[in-house]
Amino acid sequence: MTTLVAQEQSRSLDGAEKVAAVLLALDREASQRILKYFDHDELREIARLAAGLGAVPATALEEIYSALIDEISHGGVDLVGNAAQAENLLTGVMSEEQVADIMSDVRGSSNQFFWRRVCSLPEKTLADYLVNEHPQVIAIVITKVDPAYAGRLLAQIPGPIRAKVMRRMLVSRPIVESVLRVVETTLQEDLFATSNAPSSAELNARVAGIINQLERDQVDEILEGISESEPLIAAQLKSLIFSFEDIVKLGQRARTIVFDQLPTDRVILALRGADAGVRDSVLPCLSTRTRRMVEAELSTDASPPKREIAAAQRQIADTVLRLADQGAIEIPKSGSAPDQPE
Repeated sequence: MTTLVAQEQSRSLDGAEKVAAVLLALDREASQRILKYFDHDELREIARLAAGLGAVPATALEEIYSALIDEISHGGVDLVGNAAQAENLLTGVMSEEQVADIMSDVRGSSNQFFWRRVCSLPEKTLADYLVNEHPQVIAIVITKVDPAYAGRLLAQIPGPIRAKVMRRMLVSRPIVESVLRVVETTLQEDLFATSNAPSSAELNARVAGIINQLERDQVDEILEGISESEPLIAAQLKSLIFSFEDIVKLGQRARTIVFDQLPTDRVILALRGADAGVRDSVLPCLSTRTRRMVEAELSTDASPPKREIAAAQRQIADTVLRLADQGAIEIPKSGSAPDQPE
């Protein structure tokens, strides 16, 4: 150790290495409080640097952070960064799976935690995925999972493919770690990255939420484009889209609830850009006093900017969607008749 430290006396650390050195020098509790402010990629880089620091003399640490002199140089003890220290640095800050992923990258070795997670998948699910892969990839997976799981997995793979896999397992050379890392990364992305992905219904709702913010002609153009290749998806989206002009689809009770929520000035502004059919469906849903005010304003020659009219109409449509989401009203599905007035 003394010889190694002597060789490092003139070593100069760069900025990222200094961070890794300081974090290793701090006590575990202090370093964990700091590490929580780093993102995953930064933690990966810190772990890589910490694992490769080697011996860092106390004099170098004094230059990095003078406040640590008493703690890290007491008795002439120098700091040594290695893979074990790097793993200890991350433990408690990240999940076991994240630590295993980073450290397998740092060490250039297989991620054992990942393969235990693979074994949690139903054999049929993994088999259905693997049958579309090269037999060599299947052989790699078979050699990494638990033997009992591997047997059940092979039973789910068609006989001809199974024979090719077994032959490769018998004659293939040892797996290169870099290849294994590629297989692990691909499996992670294909099998687990989508586990928290939104469902098709959630995706449709998100897309509809975006489309709902567009002008009617833009909405029609998008739906027409989607329907050319995906008519079913277009129909699903159409049922989730609601524009101001669709207010006529609501029953009188639902329209009354909606317009009770809206300022009179916004109703007036929205109706200035509406056709006679929309006006005729809205006015009966207003209170007598509000209706007189609205009709009086609409009889004037005021010409507000189109963007202000569009914003007011969008606000009303958003109010309908919000109330429907809360269960206060119901938007009739396409083709169904609106609610009858009570």
